[in-house]
Amino acid sequence: MEPIALVALVHAHPEGFREATWIGQMLREQWPPYVPPGDAASGRVRAWFVGGVQDNETLVQSRPVVRDPRADFVADLLRAPTQTTLAAYATTPAGSSDNALPPPLAMVRFQRWIGVHAEGELPGPDPEALRARLRGLLPDFLIRSGGPVGDRELAALSFLAILHAAGELGKAYASPAAIRRGLLALDDRLGRPAACNIMVSDGRSVGVLHRGGSLISLTPPPPPRPARAISQPHLRPTASLLLLDPAARHPAADHLPEGVFTVHVRQPAVHERE
Repeated sequence: MEPIALVALVHAHPEGFREATWIGQMLREQWPPYVPPGDAASGRVRAWFVGGVQDNETLVQSRPVVRDPRADFVADLLRAPTQTTLAAYATTPAGSSDNALPPPLAMVRFQRWIGVHAEGELPGPDPEALRARLRGLLPDFLIRSGGPVGDRELAALSFLAILHAAGELGKAYASPAAIRRGLLALDDRLGRPAACNIMVSDGRSVGVLHRGGSLISLTPPPPPRPARAISQPHLRPTASLLLLDPAARHPAADHLPEGVFTVHVRQPAVHERE
């Protein structure tokens, strides 16, 4: 199954992020998978899932087939005033037949957690055996929490199972360090595949396991300095936009290093690593 593109938006604005123009510009200039609204000439069918966490509630919007060229991914990305937002995004290739559809997308949601996995199939020489092993390690309550569990869902649910085994899933918020440890353990459980990109969030932190493809981080420009300002807190980045292209079509010099890191809403431009 074809890997899909991922997005994470982390910001320090409880009322919601308002820079739609900046995000649209960054997607057009920096993210090759993106097809802007109104680009009817491309004939490409788009699909996306967008999810965020507000207090104890997960908010997820699903658009598995988007044929209307006027539909706006950026508007959906910013619709809910959540400080951490994840998205999965896919399009049909240019020149596809009218009957072609994007690859199926999925987003795991459980309690205050959401998660997305870019790769469509589990890795390794025997994915069926790995699939059975991962399913066998899931607690019953995670299996019962949603519908059918495919490979995209199984990876994110396995991360939650690891958090549960460490006593972190039941906490109000897991620490960023616990999230990183969980993703490192998940990477080991998957066999450290050559390509593996997973994003998870509990509304305060976003955790990323990145290997393969290109992942870039962008911060919006600071607002104008207030006329009477003495200090310069306005220069501190208050948002971060993470864009994963599984085809690695972005210049390698701009890629984030592979590995595991977390981003917290208090310091969106800081990537904490082990």
